[in-house]
Amino acid sequence: MNIIAYPLHIQEASLILTNQSALFWEQEKTLILSDLHLGKAAHFRKNGIALPGQLALQDLSRLDTLIRHYDAAKIIIVGDLIHAGANKEVHLFTTLRQQHPQRTFILIRGNHDRISEQHLNDIGIDQVFEEHTIHKLSFAHQPSSLNGKFVISGHIHPGVVLMLQAKKRMRFPCYLVNEHQLILPAFSRFTGLDTSRVPEGSDCYAFYTEGIFKVP
Repeated sequence: MNIIAYPLHIQEASLILTNQSALFWEQEKTLILSDLHLGKAAHFRKNGIALPGQLALQDLSRLDTLIRHYDAAKIIIVGDLIHAGANKEVHLFTTLRQQHPQRTFILIRGNHDRISEQHLNDIGIDQVFEEHTIHKLSFAHQPSSLNGKFVISGHIHPGVVLMLQAKKRMRFPCYLVNEHQLILPAFSRFTGLDTSRVPEGSDCYAFYTEGIFKVP
């Protein structure tokens, strides 16, 4: 897996955006991501829509590689870890969690994370919050204003459409950053991209398998 970094300094925090849909907070040794949606593919298959069975496994393998690459002490999932109830994909997450007993896993609840805190603890989540603040950075699943704090969020699965050569249009996942917030891309590859909701004054950092770049 090719991990490409784009450094960013926000609110006295040294952040590394990656082309793998997660960022790393250097001072806190914390990997931050959002919208894993474990169980979404299984939910579609249960309802008769044929999908590859390895989608969640590939996402979790990518997460495992990022954790080891950055030697993260903490992993913050900014909502929508679980798409729909307990299922095989959630068990795969528990298996990954057991491979990292010395690390702390934190969940900021998203609109899909409807299971009990006890169940979340059972699958390997150490701490569960509705909102959470570390130093000058706050975390909430849905983009919002938290009393003037800088907020890292997810939820909207941001993307951007760019015009390339020969009038060819391509869609890219992206990070959106302005003076008040940073919106994370969806970590799951099995999600759509919302290219319509760009907060005013936001810089867009788009990425693909071979790179990450600030959109002019």
